[in-house]
Amino acid sequence: MAQFDHIVIGGGIIGASVAYHLAREKGGSIVLVERNALASAASSRAAGMVLQVSTNPTKTPLAKRTRETVDILAEELGEDVGFHDVGSLRLAATDARISELDGMAAEAERHDIPFEWIDPAAAGELVPWLDVSSVRKIGFLPTDGYVDPYLLSMAYARAAAALGVEIRERSAVTGVLTTGGRVAGVETAAGRIESESVIDAAGAWASLLSARVGFPLPMAPVRSHYWITKPDSTNGGDHPAVTMPDAGAYARYDVGAVLLGIRERHSATFDARELPDDPAAFSPTVGEAHWDRLAEAAEAVGRFFPGIAEVQFANYIAGLSTYTPDGNIILGPVPGVSGFLAATGCCGSGVVLSAGIGSAIAELALDQVPRIDLAPFRPDRFGRVDPFGAAFRERCAAARANKSRKLLSDVLPC
Repeated sequence: MAQFDHIVIGGGIIGASVAYHLAREKGGSIVLVERNALASAASSRAAGMVLQVSTNPTKTPLAKRTRETVDILAEELGEDVGFHDVGSLRLAATDARISELDGMAAEAERHDIPFEWIDPAAAGELVPWLDVSSVRKIGFLPTDGYVDPYLLSMAYARAAAALGVEIRERSAVTGVLTTGGRVAGVETAAGRIESESVIDAAGAWASLLSARVGFPLPMAPVRSHYWITKPDSTNGGDHPAVTMPDAGAYARYDVGAVLLGIRERHSATFDARELPDDPAAFSPTVGEAHWDRLAEAAEAVGRFFPGIAEVQFANYIAGLSTYTPDGNIILGPVPGVSGFLAATGCCGSGVVLSAGIGSAIAELALDQVPRIDLAPFRPDRFGRVDPFGAAFRERCAAARANKSRKLLSDVLPC
């Protein structure tokens, strides 16, 4: 029977980050358990946007920590971790978006994140396909960018292993052990692992594990997706990532092509109990419905990306994000079982929040005082809910889609 100081369940970008940060804090013996291959589910399908400031200020310190850690990992490993240091542009074409952007500028200043106002002509030179004729204000964050999420996940894992973390792939957790109101370890297909510290970072499957200790986490799997155009020399070279909140869209360069993400008006959601163990056996898209979603957004996106009407799209990527009703992550102790922590419900921001989440969970697991306020992320903030029921899942889907409804209301009829 194996025994460790800490068990991390889930080998995606969050679990790998948690293991790495525990090891950096000299957290003792640590094992990361993944039932498939590392980074084989949501982490390998993410768009990889690294945008440090958003309209949700509670996430800013977590995102900033990730941006800093990208450089630390590259230095520690002596290799490229997949980060493209190209900056990001945020466009504002309406009064509501200008107000948001002004708030983001102030938030950036509070956290010492570089922020510049640039004129439309300069933005158009940076991004060849961009039409800024309707844009009234543009913010440029030069230390933002994007990252290959698989490479970053594997960088966390390699750095963790170099610090002594044991990584067990193809090892499914089949049960959570408790005794006297405290976690005692996990059961796996290969046998029992004992520990008084267990971190649930199992992504879309995390609620299934927490339900075993009596508190299913308040989140649901929700579809996220993006499209990639065919490569075209007119797209220019590697350019800043672009967020177009008035269109509910974002875009970035992708090896000669443009990667375009859209927040649809109604996001598909799924019952976690019905998900297969192997993510490769599941598709969150039915038929050709994804092309309908792209067509619905074409008018709004076309204000800023007029080429969308003629461009050819070569690829479509869909995966599962985990959303909560308020759009905030789940980070902290699971009620009723001491020593059982949750790190999930990332609401489409798992990549950019990965190091911040890993660092915060390491502090909690080691009984340190967290450097940031984790109250907005408490797993019990909604009380006890049924996360598998249709009504709750629709609330989670609305949290993602509401971004789209709010942003598109200025340009599209509801």
